[in-house]
Amino acid sequence: MLDRDEPVSKRPDDGAFFQQRLPAWKPVINIHTTIPVFAVIGLIMIPIGLLLITTTGSVKEARVDYSRCGDCESKPSGEECVCSIEFELSSKFTGRAFHMYYGLEKYYQNHRKYATSRSDKQLRGYPLYRDDNCEPFESDVDTDQYFAPCGLIANSMFNDTFQLTWVSKTESDGTVIEMNKEINFTREGITWPSDHGIKFRNPMGADLVSAFNGTTKPPDWRKYAYELDPQNPSNNAFLNEPFIVWMRVAAFPTFRKLYGRVSLELNPELDGGLEEGKYRLTIDYNYPVLYYHSKKFFVLSSTSIFGGRNLMLGVVYLVVGILLLLLATVFACVVKKDLKSCFGS
Repeated sequence: MLDRDEPVSKRPDDGAFFQQRLPAWKPVINIHTTIPVFAVIGLIMIPIGLLLITTTGSVKEARVDYSRCGDCESKPSGEECVCSIEFELSSKFTGRAFHMYYGLEKYYQNHRKYATSRSDKQLRGYPLYRDDNCEPFESDVDTDQYFAPCGLIANSMFNDTFQLTWVSKTESDGTVIEMNKEINFTREGITWPSDHGIKFRNPMGADLVSAFNGTTKPPDWRKYAYELDPQNPSNNAFLNEPFIVWMRVAAFPTFRKLYGRVSLELNPELDGGLEEGKYRLTIDYNYPVLYYHSKKFFVLSSTSIFGGRNLMLGVVYLVVGILLLLLATVFACVVKKDLKSCFGS
């Protein structure tokens, strides 16, 4: 046993690992080693970029701007308004799964004050946690009860709801057949795995109402957090997936977020996809946008192995790959000291 009076040595063990005597290799970065690295990475990135662009190009989308749907914008705030818009699918959306998005324009979720107005600890299952970051929506000035969830992001949660109906389809001979079938979709499975149950958790215990005692709903919400989906505990309160999707702020002022998923399992009457024809979008219009000169839209999209349409990723791969090949060529010419012959002048 070690004597308490004996001094404790802080010297590490005399081993190769602790004394840093393990063999090591340090790459020498120079123009000769850079040329093959740039060339190989460029040759890998260009085909990946072309594959992403080609795959994304096969994704079909239908976009519906419903900012001026009916006279809903002119009605007082809080008053229910339901409107509908019909649109056409000019070609069949093939596949087994489809995405429904809502989108906003000129909506600056990336504003610093907006993006930081939240309480990450509260969202991890501590509804009574007080966080100054949530100001001016930290607590109710009249009752002194904490908002749960608190902050600007949560208070401004998107709350329009959609219903999609297949009105009619058009046969190859031009015959129109009335269908009037509702398209079923789910709003579960739309979040990142790193969010649901990790960054967002409900309070411990089975009774959410008691766990949220002492809190109140945000000023612009119509329901308390524990009333978002009371029939499904795994999709209620802070675990509500539409809420989690909204809380992941967008980087640009024009953005869209995943609203739901349409699958053939939920719609057995669909024959390999969404048929061309007429569809009706019924909107429970709650989210005003015209007063700040914005727009909102609905997007129905097919999917690919890489998800929805995203040209940006493929373009980035392609551009970076081409730049790397150009740099490798320039470096090779510098090594040869013959720039003129390389560029044909």
